[in-house]
Amino acid sequence: MKRKVNIFWMLLVVGLLVSCAPKIQQSFVSNNLAGLLNSGYQQKVDNFLIIFDGSSSMWEKYNGSKKFYQAKNVVLGINESIDGLKLQGGLHVIGDTQATRGTLVNDSLIYGMTDYASADYAKAVNTVEINGLTPISIPLAKSVDTLKNSSGKTAVIVVSDGVQVSSDKATPAEAAAQLKAAYGDRVCIYTILVGDDPVGQSTLQAVADAGGCGFATTEGAVASTEGMNDFVQKVFFEKKAVVQEKPVSFNLYVKFDFDKDTIRPEEKDNIDEVGSFLAMHPEITLTLEGHTCNMGPEKYNLGLSMRRAESVKRYMVDKFNIDPARLSTVGYGYSRPLESNATKAGREANRRVMATITR
Repeated sequence: MKRKVNIFWMLLVVGLLVSCAPKIQQSFVSNNLAGLLNSGYQQKVDNFLIIFDGSSSMWEKYNGSKKFYQAKNVVLGINESIDGLKLQGGLHVIGDTQATRGTLVNDSLIYGMTDYASADYAKAVNTVEINGLTPISIPLAKSVDTLKNSSGKTAVIVVSDGVQVSSDKATPAEAAAQLKAAYGDRVCIYTILVGDDPVGQSTLQAVADAGGCGFATTEGAVASTEGMNDFVQKVFFEKKAVVQEKPVSFNLYVKFDFDKDTIRPEEKDNIDEVGSFLAMHPEITLTLEGHTCNMGPEKYNLGLSMRRAESVKRYMVDKFNIDPARLSTVGYGYSRPLESNATKAGREANRRVMATITR
């Protein structure tokens, strides 16, 4: 009987310990950096600073686990998701760390700003403990000094329940505005709300709004593979600009005698210049455009202009071993005069071949 009682108490103690243990979610991260870089995205920030709220209000439970552990899971998730990026990183903690335990320190920069290393960053995150008030405005204001030696663009990310409990005179939104004023477009502020406190939500929204180019979201929105990938994409990446290059058209100055499609010897230097360029750049293709003056029937001139273009094509293929598929030809007859056909000089100028780079 005594043995049964002892077993009962042992099971009861274990059950209590399990029920009281922090419920830390398993990693939900699937690093998508390669996918982003291979789908036309590029890194848009050079630095990041996370303000991690470990104050006493984060001890409260939300959706079955303490807000602190949800916040910690998000910070670690961001860290895993950006592992591989070349950045300057920082971590500013609200609350205690193993190093500051028992002191009156309420907030501290425990990592950076320094060259970012994911493993070292995770170690810093794991030293954070719950304690103290919530001076959200203080680390935001201190970030002005924290970022003083940074260059390029910075993402400041606040992970908190938004509950401001401190004697600091500046509101979190005012402190965020000070940070924005110090760095302008170089800094964007993002907030992640843990919990559902309406005042906290309003506070973090105001902080994000003060940053101008960031946004406010929630732990629930980012605590999944899809949600975290979307957050990291928006904060750390941007779509590469697609430059639409206009085709480059230029006059080869390959002039022809009246009613002829034979290349004159004095014109070959002009063709050689383009032919050698094509030989060195196999990715380039050309459209050769033949033209005539307005003397003679339209139908005849269309054929003559095409023969002139074909003549230049044959010359390039034979002399420079250009793939014929890279050279297309078209004849415009006298429909596209370069100069007026009313003069002899104008008609001579119009008896020509032009080329357009199409790729």
